[in-house]
Parts: sequence; structure tokens; C-alpha cells
Amino acid sequence: MSRRLGRRGEPRMSTWLLHAYPSAWRERYGAELASLIEADSEDGRVSMRVKLDVIGAGLTQRLRSSGLTGDEVPPERRIRAGVLLVLSAWAAFVVVGLVFAKTAEHWQAVTPKPDRGVPAAAYDGVLLAAELGTLAVLLGIVLTARPLIAFLRAGGWERVHLAVLRAFGSTGLTLAALTGVVAWAHHLTNAQRNGGDGLYSAAFLVVVLGGVLSIGLWTHAAIVTARQLPLTPGSLRRETILAAATTVTMAVMTVGSTIWWTSVHDSAPAFFGGGTLPVRMLAMTLVMSAATALAAAGTFRSARALHA
Repeated sequence: MSRRLGRRGEPRMSTWLLHAYPSAWRERYGAELASLIEADSEDGRVSMRVKLDVIGAGLTQRLRSSGLTGDEVPPERRIRAGVLLVLSAWAAFVVVGLVFAKTAEHWQAVTPKPDRGVPAAAYDGVLLAAELGTLAVLLGIVLTARPLIAFLRAGGWERVHLAVLRAFGSTGLTLAALTGVVAWAHHLTNAQRNGGDGLYSAAFLVVVLGGVLSIGLWTHAAIVTARQLPLTPGSLRRETILAAATTVTMAVMTVGSTIWWTSVHDSAPAFFGGGTLPVRMLAMTLVMSAATALAAAGTFRSARALHA
């Protein structure tokens, strides 16, 4: 598709809007849609209604072509899309899990001993589910080792190297920043490390954001690679089973963490700073619930496609 330019040589709005669609769709229908968009615009200005319609239709087409919605694509692609949706949800869960682990430090010290039974059981359940979920994800990665080697030997590195190198670069920068922040922390008091030093807090936030970005980039690299691996029907079935197991562990962690923080809040509200309900824990529960719902949708998608 030729690159359409505006009056001053800039790409037309229609060209930008077309990026909402998959590249294969743009190559086939992009010129026609661009002409329709420009015909519907006034003096080169595209209305907000048209923009929203095009973007919405483009995202819908992306979901269909990826295999996440509809039945147009082969069952194999639908199975793969569902499994990768579970992987994406797990990546979000890892981020929230780190927040949970940091928040839950030393909770026993402020909770009365008679009230520790319920939160202790819930906390142990979360840890066990996290270990089992991690094991399921790692096993899913191990099962793709042979197809991955075959893919790389066939020249697949050229198709995925940019995504992998971006993930490596982000991780390296984050680790370098973390090393500096840890060394800096040794020269600060406990009060300064916990909000007393604004510059240190900003640096710590940068490291956290770098970690989140690295997790996201590695997940993206895994998805880009997994979409191209030559997987057998048996491999896809096993990956679906592992995805279902991972989804169950996510549900257990969501319930367990909710029981933990509500129990601790009832018996030792000072642990969360007092007040009615801890906003951070509410946000964490919402993110966990949303990630679990996405994983359940992915598992259902894969399991349904298996019968096809």
C-alpha cells in the first residue's frame, strides 16, 4: 500500500488510522479504506466519529485474525491465542504478586497471635499456588524447547530478534539501575528509604517501572515467538492443560490474597495505615480478578477450539 501524504508532506490521518488493522489486512484492503476515510472527511479533517469507528473495527479485526474471537481462523491458531492470553494474564499477575509480597512483609509482627490463623493459612495458600503456577508456566516453556530450536535453525531468529533484544536491553538497564539504587540505599537511614528522601523514592520508582517494562517486553517476545513455532496437536493439547492449571492457581491466589488482607485489616488495621479500606489492596484485588478473568477466557477459548 502506498504511503499517502497530506498537504505538507505529512502522512494523512487515514494512514495512521489504518494501523489499527493487522498488516495483512492493510495490504489487501488498506487503499480502499483509506479512500473511503478521505472521502468522508471535510477539508482533510477526519471526524471523531469516523476515527472511533475505524479504530474500533481495526481492533476487532486484530482480535479475529489473532484467533481470540470468532471462528474464521483455524482451530490451531485459536488454541494458541487462548494459551498466549493466559501467559499475558500471568505476566500481569507476576507484577501484582511482587506488590503483594512487598506489602505482606512482617505482617505477623503487628497481628495479634490469636488472629493469625486465617491470614496465615491464606498466605501459605497464596505462596503454594504461586509456586504451582510458576511450575506450570515453566513446564509450558520447556515443552516448546524442541520446536523453538527447530524454528531458530530454520532462520527464525531474524523474525523475532528485535523483540528479544528489546527485552534484553530493558532488563540490562533495569538491573544496572537496581544495582545503583541498592548501593545508594546502604547510605540512607530507614526513614529516608521509606519516603524520607524524595530523590531516592523517584529513583526506586524508575527501577520498579523498568522492571514492569521488562516483564512486558519479555512477554511480548514470548508471544511473538510462540505464534510462529511449529507445534503439534499433542503439544497444543498439553499447553492448554497447563494453561488451565495456571488459571486455577491465579484464581486461588486472588481468593487467598483477598482473605489475607481482609483478615489482617480486621485484626490489625494499623498494618495498612488505619482507615476504612486499604486502597492499594483493593486495587491489587481488582487487577488480580481482571487477570484471572482474562486467563479463564483464554483457557475456555483454547479448550473450545480443541474440540474442533
